[in-house]
Amino acid sequence: MEKTTIANEKTNRFFVRLRRIPGEHWYLATDNERNVTAHDRVRIPEDIKTQDFLIDQISFFSKQIWYHFTCGDLVGWLPKRNIRKTFRRLDVTPIKQKTQADIDNQCAAVKMLLGSANTDLSDDVLTQAIEKWRQQSTKLIDLSELIISQTHSIRDLNRVNFRQLNKQILRRRPVIIKVAGIDNLKSSLIVLTGFNRKLYYYNDPWTGRLESISQNHLKKHWQHGNLEAISY
Repeated sequence: MEKTTIANEKTNRFFVRLRRIPGEHWYLATDNERNVTAHDRVRIPEDIKTQDFLIDQISFFSKQIWYHFTCGDLVGWLPKRNIRKTFRRLDVTPIKQKTQADIDNQCAAVKMLLGSANTDLSDDVLTQAIEKWRQQSTKLIDLSELIISQTHSIRDLNRVNFRQLNKQILRRRPVIIKVAGIDNLKSSLIVLTGFNRKLYYYNDPWTGRLESISQNHLKKHWQHGNLEAISY
């Protein structure tokens, strides 16, 4: 069975969950997609079916799309058709802002966004770019010069609906959102990294942790931030 890769050998890592389907879930326990046999098909243990599976590669073979995963000690390939469409979380490491100052909040948020694109920008250069932006504007879209210089693209997500935010995350790209009222702050930036049916996941520079929030509460805080959002 010839393998055809439909993404880079390594993709930006993300987490998925299994669909609720009748019968048993299974995976291919092989590192050689060219010679898949019936013996490679292994049942997924019941105790991990509800856990998050970390994906690091996407490929096409055996006439379908597969996700290469790790989950605990398990490594293998999951068929895309068995993955939930209503859950996705990007593997973006949270960064805690250095001080309580707004500029450090902004630097931490932008650093997480650029880090997901595997850019190599020093903290000093990033701080200088953010200081320049702060002197000229407070709008997120005016960070476009910096974002484009590092990622070669910019995505204006101001005032979009949540379906469009989800679509961006499904493209494996996090979203910076300007909010007000989270952590009792008048204004701050957070980095949206995932969603499910009821919640959104975000990296909070203020706490330095992955947090979650309901869509209704996120909408309220985002509206108070003038519905500003950007990605790349």
